Amino acid sequence: MKPAVPFSLIPPRALFAAGKKYAALGIQLTRAFSELKTNLAQAEMEIAAAEYAAASLVSAALNTAFILILILFFGYLASANVLTAALALALVTGASSFLTAVYYPKIIALRRKRKLEDNLVPAVRQLVIELKSGVPLFEAMTSVCDDYGEVSEEFKKIVKKINAGEAEIDVLGDASRRLPSVQFQKVIWQISNALKVGSDVSNALEAILEDLTAEKINEIKRYSQELSPWTMVYMMTAVILPSLGITLGIVILSFLSVSVPRMIFAVAIVFLVIFQLFFMNFLGTRRPAI
Repeated sequence: MKPAVPFSLIPPRALFAAGKKYAALGIQLTRAFSELKTNLAQAEMEIAAAEYAAASLVSAALNTAFILILILFFGYLASANVLTAALALALVTGASSFLTAVYYPKIIALRRKRKLEDNLVPAVRQLVIELKSGVPLFEAMTSVCDDYGEVSEEFKKIVKKINAGEAEIDVLGDASRRLPSVQFQKVIWQISNALKVGSDVSNALEAILEDLTAEKINEIKRYSQELSPWTMVYMMTAVILPSLGITLGIVILSFLSVSVPRMIFAVAIVFLVIFQLFFMNFLGTRRPAI
């Protein structure tokens, strides 16, 4: 199944079929966007970078044509000359949709990274406990295939490939290349290096667990330090500015003998609601998982 390209006007199958005609151009685009191949792999979008780039270009061209025709049509109905504005807006739309499509895999990879790191510390801790108890590495990895969200899904893939007969070191090396999380990559590298040199895997994981825990503590400290300035921004925007601004506006308008439009209060309420939702979502995305 072909992955979806954001803001595409046609289904993915038809889009990628059209993109095949511009495969050579797609190869050139991958040279300009060298991270696209890695982002696609880390986003688990199983498609060649050149094919995806070509499809993104076709989608952008269709969006450009659609916006151009739409604006010209409304300009014709209004008997207005909007050719220059239509061309400018269509080109901006096309460029924006193309860049959005190209960087979309990176956004998906960043979401995966956050999900992976949310449950990484408890999963590694269980691995260390299992290995310290004398459980073999394969059985220890099998034990973390549940209850740890995206981390468990990755270990399921690793266990499945090992069960299929692939060498552990090869499977771990392949997993590290497609993981968007550097922290998870460090865990896989430690396991792989310990297997290569024949050292105790539990000791290697115990060392990386200490580093991961320290990084998590530092993230929490940085988040707590960020809260003070963001609290000030919230107080200024959601409390002081609306109350004092509206009061000052009413006083000034009263001196000018101008009645206060009721629309001001409605606009202020809508602004506050939107700002509150945005601010809560913003802080939520920055809050580290514990």
